[in-house]
Amino acid sequence: MGVRLRRVLVVPAVLLGFAAAGCGNSIEGAAVAQSGSSDVDSVSSGTSPSGASADCTALTKALDLVSDRPHLTEAVLPGSTDPTCSWSKGPTNVMSTITASVKPQVTDPAVLVEMRNGTNVVPDPRSAEFGGVVLDVVAMALLTPEHSIIVNALDPSVSDATKLDVAFAIAEYLEN
Repeated sequence: MGVRLRRVLVVPAVLLGFAAAGCGNSIEGAAVAQSGSSDVDSVSSGTSPSGASADCTALTKALDLVSDRPHLTEAVLPGSTDPTCSWSKGPTNVMSTITASVKPQVTDPAVLVEMRNGTNVVPDPRSAEFGGVVLDVVAMALLTPEHSIIVNALDPSVSDATKLDVAFAIAEYLEN
C-alpha cells in the first residue's frame, strides 16, 4: 500500500482519535461536553441527530462537488461504526481520491468557541453558520455541535478550498 493511500485511509481515523482524546468534558471545572447518548444515531444506521441520512450513497447524491469522481468506496474502520466515503475517478485511480469521514460527535458550543482561539484554525465565515470551527490538521476538519466532518484528498489538484466546500456541503446536508 502506497504512502499516500495509507495517508488517506489512516489520517481520518487518527484525526478522529485525536479529536476524541483531545476534547475533554470540562473547561476550568465546568462540564461542557457530553459523550454520545442514545438519541444520537450512528452514521451507519442511516440517520443523524437531525434525522438526515449520512450514508455514502446519500452523500454522493447531495454533493455536486464530487460528480467528477463517480467511483464510490465506503469503508468502516476498525473500532468504528461510521463510514469513510471515498470518491475517485476510477477503481484503480487512487490518486484522484477525495475522502470524507462523518462522525456524530456532540460537542458543547462553548468548547467550539474556545477552539476558535487555538492553533490550526481556518478562518472561514461559513463555520459560524453551523456553530462550528474549521481546523487544518493535515486534512480539513469541520467540527460542529453535532458532527465531526473530516475531508482529505490525495489529488494535489484538489485545493483546501475545495475540501472545505465538500465539508460545508456535508454539514448543510446533515442539517436539512
